[in-house]
Amino acid sequence: MTRRRISKVGVLLLIPLMALTVLLTECATLRPFTDVAPAQAQTLIKRNDNNPRFVLLDVRTAEEFDSGHLKGALNIDVKAPDFAEQIEKLDKSVTYLVYCLGGVRSARAMQLMQAQGFQKVYNLEGGLLKWKAANLPVVL
Repeated sequence: MTRRRISKVGVLLLIPLMALTVLLTECATLRPFTDVAPAQAQTLIKRNDNNPRFVLLDVRTAEEFDSGHLKGALNIDVKAPDFAEQIEKLDKSVTYLVYCLGGVRSARAMQLMQAQGFQKVYNLEGGLLKWKAANLPVVL
């Protein structure tokens, strides 16, 4: 083989290896029951587009939800008296990305979900305020 051919083969092998390394590194840093920054959340959402085992959970009031939310989100108000009963009905084996306006209510919801046996829940750090500040999209 010529030197040029070896270089092309090396590059072609190196690109998928680098992509796999980035993917594994990012997945390793996202441990369940932790906060994720808006950029990480956006990556998580994009990777799970059309994945029925990934759920966006908005834990704000219905009025807040109606004023703007993440596309495809399910709305269950964490302050509702029956919040625990409502989340008990959810599939505990799927992955959830939970958010509210500023990140406090969603952190509380994440703790409740962990106590109920959910396996993978992430909290959007800074909530919709930080999401919007990063110029990421919401729907009405």
